[in-house]
Amino acid sequence: MTAEDIFNEVMKSSELTDIFNIPKEVLTNQTYNATSDYQVIEVIKAIIHGEENHTDNSAIFRHIQNQIMQLV
Repeated sequence: MTAEDIFNEVMKSSELTDIFNIPKEVLTNQTYNATSDYQVIEVIKAIIHGEENHTDNSAIFRHIQNQIMQLV
């Protein structure tokens, strides 16, 4: 399974709608290579990308922290 396949499967998760209030229409239109307006989707991509590249978990976490800090 490719990173894009994994991303597409995660986008089908009802939790993204139920917990994060992301409309289903938005989720069906998300692509792995485009930037999303939803930070949680960008975090999901960072995790998938990091795992695909065998990045150390602490480096993945730092990347996510940097993304969040840019919002503040």
